[in-house]
Amino acid sequence: MSRQSHRHFDQSNIEGGVASISYDHLVAELALAQRRFEATFHHAPVGIAHAGLDGHFLLVNPRFCEISGHDADTLLQVGFQRITHPDDLDTDEALLARLHAGEIPRYTLEKRYIRADGGIVWVNLTVSMVRDAAGQPELFVAVIEDLSDLRRASFEAVHDPLTGLLNRRGLANRADAILADAAHTGQPVSLIFLDLDGFKQLNDSRGHAAGDACLADVARLLMDHTGAIDAVARVGGDEFLLLLPMRDAPTAAALGDALRHALTARCGGISGSFGLVTASGAHDLEALIDCADTAMLAAKRGGRNQLRVGDLPGPDSVPPRNKARRAAR
Repeated sequence: MSRQSHRHFDQSNIEGGVASISYDHLVAELALAQRRFEATFHHAPVGIAHAGLDGHFLLVNPRFCEISGHDADTLLQVGFQRITHPDDLDTDEALLARLHAGEIPRYTLEKRYIRADGGIVWVNLTVSMVRDAAGQPELFVAVIEDLSDLRRASFEAVHDPLTGLLNRRGLANRADAILADAAHTGQPVSLIFLDLDGFKQLNDSRGHAAGDACLADVARLLMDHTGAIDAVARVGGDEFLLLLPMRDAPTAAALGDALRHALTARCGGISGSFGLVTASGAHDLEALIDCADTAMLAAKRGGRNQLRVGDLPGPDSVPPRNKARRAAR
């Protein structure tokens, strides 16, 4: 064999060996990438789903099954449309269409899924698209974060745990918008201050469980007599506030009297003293509360189980501060 033949043979072997090593390395790298993907996909703390262009699920991870309340077999037979709350579907599909058209690289949306048990779960959904080498859409990738704990914490921060009504912070948040709107439109806004009569005696004689049941019943009564635009809060042990936009004094007084009569019929031995104040234009929530409290105290002194109407002080007057008296009652 000539020296050149040896060189040719050696070169061929080298090239073949390099090709073999490169192929083996590529296979190993692909296997490693697959293992990494599977570990990330199956053990991710967030839900992950792949969906076809028609919305049908192609791949779902265990966390998404936990969040949605559906098993994988069920999800892989349906599209995201089937488990999306009807009120959220139009927004989701509109954003999906923009993503498909290339108008946006991704979108994020807070939406609701309907769980297998009929319950509702709020999620933070982020959707992106996988495209082929030619830039054509292939599939959607969704990352789903359960917002249940966050929403529960947000709810608890502004609501009374016993009754589910707003607490003082929640009332203040709602009042900002209500009073700003009243100042802008000139529409009246009324505030009713309710303090229960005989509640301490009920607590002392029948125990705290009976007292808690009474408070929850009063809360249901207040909610039954008010609407979605109203703000109803429990701000003390047996004290409640009702902020009523677009209600003048006669209308609010009629509501207060209806509540007073319903209260005596509903909770045995319990009545209520009501203070009412009505304002037009710009006013401060604390000033309204103080004036309604003054009227409520007048109802207490007048024999309880009645409604008194208070007057707001003029712009140069100093409103009464009843917090210390409320704390002393």
